[in-house]
Amino acid sequence: FESFSLEYYREDERAYRQMENVLRACRNYAEKFRADSPSLLFKGNTGLGKTHLSLAIAGKAIERGFGVIYGSAQSFAVALEKERFDSADPEDLGDTNSQLLSCDLLILDDLGTEFPSNYVNAALYNIVNTRMLAGRPTIISTNLTMKELEDRYSERFASRIAGYYGKLEFLGSDVRIQMRKQRGARP
Repeated sequence: FESFSLEYYREDERAYRQMENVLRACRNYAEKFRADSPSLLFKGNTGLGKTHLSLAIAGKAIERGFGVIYGSAQSFAVALEKERFDSADPEDLGDTNSQLLSCDLLILDDLGTEFPSNYVNAALYNIVNTRMLAGRPTIISTNLTMKELEDRYSERFASRIAGYYGKLEFLGSDVRIQMRKQRGARP
């Protein structure tokens, strides 16, 4: 949390106020994290700090002894597909799915960037639904709108996200681009 700078949001007062609230909410979530904490949806454009703050939460949860799994939707999709379709033994489906279902906190970063397939969509739905029913918290970050989530995955998937996840909207201009501009401006 200490390395997250609100200075990158100062040019837009609305974005600054929103990101101040987002930072406060994330710190509070991390400080009070429990195995039955609510799930969160981080929504917003690229480069606004969704990954940064989800990793900050993960760090605090790990410090407090919780088991956290963090990864991109793409990396989870690849692992799940590989274990399902590349295994010589049909009984040996690997351990990725069980780990994703049972960890104290799952952070699913960049939902919507994975290569879509019926299997991946079904696997992601199963993970979200099973964790929801078990009361296990998940943090999902995405650039997609709720309508795009529905169109890409399903109405059932989007409904669970809309009804069960606390939403944090990230606003502002791409921090990475701002940082690159600042580095380029220095002698």
